[in-house]
Amino acid sequence: MKITGIIKDALMLFVITLVLVLVLSVAKVGTQSAIDKANLEAQKKAFNEVCPGFSTSEDITSDVIGASAGYDASTNGEEPVLRCKNAEGELIGYIVQCTSKGFGGPLNLIVGFDKDGNITGVRYANTPSETPGLGMKTTEMSYLDSWLNHNHNNVNEVDTISGATVSSTAFKQAVSFACMMADRAVNMDGGK
Repeated sequence: MKITGIIKDALMLFVITLVLVLVLSVAKVGTQSAIDKANLEAQKKAFNEVCPGFSTSEDITSDVIGASAGYDASTNGEEPVLRCKNAEGELIGYIVQCTSKGFGGPLNLIVGFDKDGNITGVRYANTPSETPGLGMKTTEMSYLDSWLNHNHNNVNEVDTISGATVSSTAFKQAVSFACMMADRAVNMDGGK
């Protein structure tokens, strides 16, 4: 009798688990489109912050990499380079998403450029895990804005943050990479 009771209890737990899995699956499917829409709106807002006037973009990563003679393969194509257009469909600049290893983990940046390859904005794609205090100074608007109007030729003029050398050096490496990719995109499109 005890074995029958155990089998009955196990079967009941299995049925309850199966019902819960089905309910959660239906809930996920039902909310996924709303989540995707919210993510798309957040991305568009971030893109508009770094590339004012942004309306649409096209991924030109493979073209930029392919157009680079002697390219050193410092990206595996996971850091997108986007050609950005305004609502009228006119080229307004570029966005490069890039990553570098900071003190507390990866720094994922979104860097915007105008048609000439000058930085129009820098934002984090996510909240970094840097050291509270000094390491998080790289998230402050004053630091992010210190990169404005720099480009491939003068990006090294921006100072690192004293006391947060690892974080700010990683930030600088990511922005330098973004500048290099934007410069290649500008040259590919016949700019400069």
